[in-house]
Amino acid sequence: MVTMPGPVYIGLALTSHSSGVTSEAVFSEVTITGAATGQFAEQVVGDEAMSSNDPVALYVGTANAGGSPAIVPYGDPAASQIGAWTQWRIDLQEFAAQGVNLTDVDKIFIGLGDKANPQPGGSGTMYIDDIGLYPQSAPLAEVWLEAEAAGTLGASWRSYDDPNASGGKAIGSETGDGHDYDYAPGAEWTATYSFTAPAGEYKILLRGQETGNDSFWVRIPSATLQTHEDPDQPGTGWVRFNGFDAPSGWAWDEVHSDDHSQAVVTWVLLAGEHTLEIAKREEGVLLDAVLITNNLDQDQGALPDAIAQP
Repeated sequence: MVTMPGPVYIGLALTSHSSGVTSEAVFSEVTITGAATGQFAEQVVGDEAMSSNDPVALYVGTANAGGSPAIVPYGDPAASQIGAWTQWRIDLQEFAAQGVNLTDVDKIFIGLGDKANPQPGGSGTMYIDDIGLYPQSAPLAEVWLEAEAAGTLGASWRSYDDPNASGGKAIGSETGDGHDYDYAPGAEWTATYSFTAPAGEYKILLRGQETGNDSFWVRIPSATLQTHEDPDQPGTGWVRFNGFDAPSGWAWDEVHSDDHSQAVVTWVLLAGEHTLEIAKREEGVLLDAVLITNNLDQDQGALPDAIAQP
C-alpha cells in the first residue's frame, strides 16, 4: 500500500508509439475504491492537441543585462499548431545583428504571439523539449564507412556477398536470430567503427535493406550532446532507430528516433577521434554502408549506391 497526500489523480494512458497515427482503445469495468470524487476526463496530447491551439507565432529572444532584447521569429505564423516534434536551429548571428553581445548573454526567453505588440486572449498547450548551444560547423566533413569494415564486429553478425551492395558485401541478421526490442544487446551484436572528424554537429545515414524487420540501435558514446536518446536507457546514448525505410532493396535513411516522433538525431562532436556503435535491434535487417556528415541538409535520396573505393 502506498499512502499519498491529496489530491491524487488516477489515469489511464494510451499511445500508438508512431507520429501521426491515432490509437483508440476502450477501457471497461474500471473501479475505484475509497473516497474518490470527480468524473473521468479526457486529455489529448500530441498532434491532435496542438491542432486545437489558437494559431499564433513563436519567437526566441536573448538580451544582455540592461540591454534591449533581440527577437528571432519562427517562420510559421501558426507555429502553435505544429503537431510533431520539430527542431529549430537558429544562427546566433541573428541575435548579434540586433546588437546582442554573444559573449555576455544575460537571459534567453521563448514567447508566443507578437513581442512588440502583445494581445490578450489565446489558449492551448505547447511542449518545449531541449534547448542547446551548438558550435559552428567546420567546412563540409564526411566520413564514409563500409559496414563490413568495422574495427570490432560482434561474433553474431552474419556476412553476405551481394553485387548490389557497396563493396559487394554487407552484414546483418536473419529471422530466427532473435529480437532486442527494449535494450541494446551485448558485444556479440555490436559493430564498432573508429573515425576522426572536426568539431561540429553531425547526423548519420545508413544504407541498408529490410528482409523482415526494420530497426537498429545507434550511438556515438563520445558525443558531447545529442538531440535524442532511448528513454529506457538514459545516459547510454543509444538511439532506437526504428522504421528504417528500405522495404524494396538497398536504400539510404537518416538515423531518426522512434521515441521522438521519428525526429532526425544529431550529435555534437569535438575535434578528434570518435567511435560509432551500431547494434542489432530486430532480426532480418541488413547493413551495407554508413555516412557521418555535418551537412545536416544532406538529401538521403541523392547519395550514391556505393562508396568510392581508394
